[in-house]
Amino acid sequence: MNNGGIDINNMRQNHPELIVRDLSTYVSPDITRQVLLYRGVNKWLRVRRLLIQLKDRWREEIKVLEAKKKQAKTDGDIKKYHQLQGAVKALIDCRCQVRALCHSPREVNFPESPRDFGGHSELPLNFPHHPNKRWFWKHNGIRVGICDD
Repeated sequence: MNNGGIDINNMRQNHPELIVRDLSTYVSPDITRQVLLYRGVNKWLRVRRLLIQLKDRWREEIKVLEAKKKQAKTDGDIKKYHQLQGAVKALIDCRCQVRALCHSPREVNFPESPRDFGGHSELPLNFPHHPNKRWFWKHNGIRVGICDD
């Protein structure tokens, strides 16, 4: 989507007031705010921000677990080392999946009927445990890889 030289991937996001400003020429800001609130847009913009914070917390927890794993290996505690290794892998996989969701393309065209979500509401069957942050771009025909963070 290109609006007068502004690429959608460079547009600010995640705040309902940005939508209110975009529509203020055509619709009362109060009505726009009310519609966004009642339709759950505010909630999902908030959830996206919270998912990003959760992803960052998991990154910090992974660092702590990696240090504990290194210490367990140094101490010769193989059982603890393997437990920590499993916990790290699980957190990395969860973080990569949430990261891929957060980095999915913004331009999503829903069908006009509110009863027909088509494939927009389904997680793809081939969604991997350890996706690249741009996995959805590949799934939609652009590119794929392994989590690079």
